[in-house]
Formats: sequence, C-alpha cells, structure tokens
Amino acid sequence: MAQVDKRNRANGINRRDFLRWSGLTGGSLFLVACAAPAAPAAQPAGGESAAPAAAPSAEQTTISWWNQFSSATTQEVFPVVVGQFEELYPDVKVEFEISGGPPGGGDYIEVLLARIAAGNPPDTITLWTPPSQFGAQGALVAIDDFMANAKWAKPDAFFEGPLKSCQWNGSTYGLPASAGAGSIFVNADKFAEAGISAARADFPTTWAGLQELSAQFTKWEGGDLKQAGIVPWAAGWLKPVWSALNGGQLFDADANTYAVDSPQNAEWLGEWVTWLDAEYEGDVEKLNFYGTWGSAYADGAFQLGLSAMTLDGSWACTDAEIPFAWEVMPFPVGPSGSQSVTGFWPNWWAMPKGTPHPDEGFLFSEFLCTEGWITWYQSVMDTPAWKAFPEGVLTKKLVDTVGEERAQEIHNFYAAQLEHTAAMWNSPIEDFASDTLDAAIDEVLHKTKSPAEALAEVQASVEAKLQERLAG
Repeated sequence: MAQVDKRNRANGINRRDFLRWSGLTGGSLFLVACAAPAAPAAQPAGGESAAPAAAPSAEQTTISWWNQFSSATTQEVFPVVVGQFEELYPDVKVEFEISGGPPGGGDYIEVLLARIAAGNPPDTITLWTPPSQFGAQGALVAIDDFMANAKWAKPDAFFEGPLKSCQWNGSTYGLPASAGAGSIFVNADKFAEAGISAARADFPTTWAGLQELSAQFTKWEGGDLKQAGIVPWAAGWLKPVWSALNGGQLFDADANTYAVDSPQNAEWLGEWVTWLDAEYEGDVEKLNFYGTWGSAYADGAFQLGLSAMTLDGSWACTDAEIPFAWEVMPFPVGPSGSQSVTGFWPNWWAMPKGTPHPDEGFLFSEFLCTEGWITWYQSVMDTPAWKAFPEGVLTKKLVDTVGEERAQEIHNFYAAQLEHTAAMWNSPIEDFASDTLDAAIDEVLHKTKSPAEALAEVQASVEAKLQERLAG
C-alpha cells in the first residue's frame, strides 16, 4: 500500500468500512441492493470454486478492477503494472480508477456489496480487510481450482500465514499481494546517547527485558512525561501478535472457535497493566495526552523525539521518512511463550461472487500478487507475500536512504519474519471481534475491569456473534 493509503489503514481508519456489514449473515448479504439484478455469469453454489483458469479467448475481454488506492504513488505505479499485465495478456483489457473508491463514488464496501447482491459486480477487487470475512458471507469466488492450475499462484507459492487470511472452511477466497510485517523500530541515535547497543543481536528477547530497556529511556520531570521508552499496546492491529508471543491465540480457524479468555491472554494483559504502573504512573489517560505512541510517522511520538521505540509495519521503512538513524527489531517473547512471531497486514486481491469473467479476473489477481508486485515493491516497501519474489529486488527509496547493502539486510529481515507469524485476519467476524477486544483492553488499561473479567465478556460476545454468522 502506498504512503497515505497504508498509513491510514494501519491507524485503523479504512478497516472500519466493513464493520457496518459484520452483522449480515450469508443469506442476508444478497438482499442489500434494491436494484434489479443483471444476469450474472454462472457460478457454483455454496462458495465452491469456479472452473480452473483458462487462456483468454482470441477476442479481447475487458475486465473491471475496483480498489481504494488514491495516493500519488499508486496513481503513478499501478497504471504501469496494469500495462505490464495487458502486454503479457493482450486479449485482456483492464478498466480501473485510482480515485480512492468505486467508480462513481460512494462508500467502497457498501457499493461493492450492493453490486454483488445485484449480480453485477466488478471482475476483481482489492481489499483492505481479509477475504476470510467476505468468503464466509458467500460474497467471493473460491479460487482453489484456479490456483491448482496457476502459473505463479500455486497453493504453496505464498507465506502460510498471509495465505490463511484468505481462507475459510477449507476454501481460498483471495490472494495476498503484500504481507507488510510488523516490527519494533528503535531510534539508534537515542540508544547511542544512552550508551545502549542498537544492534539487533543485543535487543531483548523477552518482555521482561524489553520493559527493563524501555524504563531506561522513560523520563518524568515534575509530573510531566518528557520521554518514553515504548508503549506496547499502542498499535491495535498487532493484538494477535502479543497473544501469540505469550503462547496464546485469539481465533482458532481450524476449530471455528475463539480463545480470547485463555490464561495466556489474561497474563498478557496483566503484563501490560504492570508495565503501565511501573513506567507510566498507572495512568493511561495521562499517557495518551502526551502523544501518539504506535507509529513511526512524522506526527507520532517516535519522530517527535518523545519515545525511543515504537511499533509499525515494514512499509514505514520508506513511507515514514524517518529523519534519524533507526533499526528494526523482532518482537520479544512473553513469559508463557516459546518463540518470536510477527504480524502482517496485506493488500488482498479477490474476485466477487457473480464476476462475469472469472478466468481473466484470476489472471489479473495472480499477476498483481506475484510478478506485478515486483514493480510495486521497487516504489513502496510493502513486503511481498509471494515466496518466489526474486532476490535482489529492493525498494529504490530505501536504497537511496540507507545504501544497497543495508536495504538488502532490512528486506531479508522482514522476509524471514514472515516464516513465523501469528494467526490473524482469519475470522468471519474479524472486525467485530477486533473492535470488541479493543474496547476490553481499554477497560483493562483504565482499570475498570480485570483482564480475566474483561476477556470473559469478550469471549461471550464474539462467540455469540460467531455462532450467529455460522448459522446464517
């Protein structure tokens, strides 16, 4: 994702688009639109895969691609990538806009679901919320048969975690183009001033070690916070990562059940309360007053010199334009955890139910998520989800900033992180569950509820919503 697009998404703005639809059951989805339906292309019932992709016919086929991209970078680069696709497949023409929403305007998700319901959807779409959610509602074409016969997008072609975010009940409903991995960013200059090594090999490997390191940077003067170390709860999209770091999980996609109220998760939130008390005077509201703690961008505490460390995704290496020396670190392990893991936030490509050109739509999705991403990655450091991504392809802006050798090392770091990821983006009620847990964490940090009490309430709420979705 490009600069403002990805940044807004990481800060929780665009992902809320889907929330208004999270209460719809699979059956009610198709009652959204009032428009008379156009005659859809034949699709198998029950979310089954359409026929395997075939070569486009000799007669040129025009397909439509919808997306929410709007930044200058996307307006410059995506037309180039589309041109590359059309050169490779001259029998396919792609119609698209880079205007921040669907053709003609309106809320992207609302218009998209209405068009699916009416039977006249676009051929392929880019999503900023996971295909697992849409697939569970019966809104997308399952693509497993296409993948079995694909040139690049074979079932084993992508990192396991990002691909699982496209799957539901044994079927695959989309492809991940990027898998921007999360990490801890450190201000190397502040580390040097404090006489602390900013080498990755010296970074703490446990939560206790990270809290101890953080405390060395946190400074209060007369009741005012002058500098913080790190605020671990500040990046909400990484919740599944903190759970996994402590040996827990939020949603078990294999068993179709939530595990929010596990002892590991209660321990995780308890650790955060202890951190808040020890380092930030036990007052999360006061802490929030001083800055935005979970971002490497210009208006966040990290760039403003108010924190020595922060949390962000790989895209921030170039998009945030950090003006000082920095390093990226893996996440340390909790007291009940066994290994470091990371999180990821992809761009997903998918085909809506009723697409008139499934063969050509898949070819476009496949290209964008594999070969096409080579061109995109040279402009924006959005870590590829495709495991066969060619070695030596780097983001030009990163090379210009830190040099080719270090740019390659940073690329290798994020690619290696994707071998061990938390299970995330894999629930049919993803946004509802995330928002419900966010509210509970806020209650815990404000000390109106204990971790166990708050998580028990979340568990009951999300399980009820899940069963409602499954019954639909």
